[in-house]
Amino acid sequence: MKKYEQLLLQNKAWVEQKLDEDKNFFNKLANTQKPEFLWIGCADSRVSANEITGTAPGEVLCIVTLPTW
Repeated sequence: MKKYEQLLLQNKAWVEQKLDEDKNFFNKLANTQKPEFLWIGCADSRVSANEITGTAPGEVLCIVTLPTW
């Protein structure tokens, strides 16, 4: 299996998990966002801002800056 195919399968599994946990998960995300916090961070693929702040999608407005190389 190619890496992109594995990535797509993992995304499909994530969607199914979220819907199993809350059938309205994506409908809630589609509503207007009103985050209370602004998180400014550097681009880093190892961990997302929501992961390290313990917040759900839409709770924090994340601005990601690109480092100069």
